[in-house]
Amino acid sequence: MKRFWKNAAVRVFAAVLAMLAAGSLLSLALRGKTSPFTSAVGLVTSPLQGLCASLANYAKDFAAYFRSSAALQEELDKLRAENDSLRERLVGYDDAIKKLSTYEKFLELKKENPNFKFAEASIILIDPASQFGTFTLGRGSISGIKVQDPVLYGKYLVGVVSKVDLTSCVVETILNPHVSVAIYETATGEIGTENTTMQLGEQGLCAVTQLPRTTAIIPGAIICTSGRGGVYPKDLIVGTVTDVVDDDQNVSAIAIVQPAADFAALRDVFVLIGQ
Repeated sequence: MKRFWKNAAVRVFAAVLAMLAAGSLLSLALRGKTSPFTSAVGLVTSPLQGLCASLANYAKDFAAYFRSSAALQEELDKLRAENDSLRERLVGYDDAIKKLSTYEKFLELKKENPNFKFAEASIILIDPASQFGTFTLGRGSISGIKVQDPVLYGKYLVGVVSKVDLTSCVVETILNPHVSVAIYETATGEIGTENTTMQLGEQGLCAVTQLPRTTAIIPGAIICTSGRGGVYPKDLIVGTVTDVVDDDQNVSAIAIVQPAADFAALRDVFVLIGQ
């Protein structure tokens, strides 16, 4: 290789090529009205300028993305607020529907008994220690409520007031063995007493006791209040017979009754304060 460059002809040829290249660069610089130094600097800095431009575009895209994310978050927060508002309205709508159902059932009873006086009341507490659905209403003696006033849901018998103070009262349901109701069966006219047992009451069932073994009451029969005793008005619906069994302790039969009122779903009731 050293011999190659020692050759005079080769050295002359290389010098000519170098001069031609320098001339071409000078010609390009003069044609663009730019000094050779400026062109050389531009040649070096052009990649840096491209990199800076790319970084600037990236920063611009990042800022746009950041603004877009903030806008999306704001829109999401707005939609969540609207959803919460709609949920609250839906709860209010459901409450209104339930109240309407209560009033519709009550209106029929009121038409049949125009002299009855009622106090509407809402359940404010359900006794967690009671197996029989005992609850407290947000109305008391100031609203005319007294002990032994019947508690109704439309034409369905719910129970009876057992304790009263100025602004609230306690209600024992017909699932409580201490509650006794004079009844009759609508198809046969047989009369008896709704006085459930501890075991049945805990299962959410009532019982008509001391029926004759020859009772004509069958499953599907409707049990209503008879009006005897003066506490409960006649023809309130107690429930539907689901079975008739022999009473092991007496020579009689027991009709097991599914209450007409859905105690778990109760929110508002009416207390019969005058009849």
